[in-house]
Amino acid sequence: MPFKRRLIELCALLALAACQTPPPAPPPPEPTPVCPEPPPPPADDLKVVATLADDLRKALVLSAGRSAAEQAQASAQLDQFATATEPQSEPLKPLAALLAARLAEQRRLQDSVDRLTQQLRDAQRRNDQLNEKLEALKAIEQTLPVKK
Repeated sequence: MPFKRRLIELCALLALAACQTPPPAPPPPEPTPVCPEPPPPPADDLKVVATLADDLRKALVLSAGRSAAEQAQASAQLDQFATATEPQSEPLKPLAALLAARLAEQRRLQDSVDRLTQQLRDAQRRNDQLNEKLEALKAIEQTLPVKK
């Protein structure tokens, strides 16, 4: 019997030990930011960035125009932006370069459209001239005597 009693005591001790909760784990340390937030720029820098953004916006609006004057103004605006020396303009320069490339492509396509339009007018004029000659030949043919 002592063996049975000893076994029951041992099981009771094991059951009590299993019920005991371990102490809570310590809280994880605060993660350090990978990219810390840059300090807010001074008010002067914000004004410069706002001015640069307005210049880009104006260039974009002007580039949407159909006239050559508006597109020339947009191109001049983008050229000024590309040569800007302010350090705040550096992040916006790729966008300005993209707009300049888009404007150049738009100008190239407009020139192509103008050239094709002129060719169409010339072809229509030649067609009209040939139709007039054909009508004149028909009129001459109708005045000729019929051969028997």
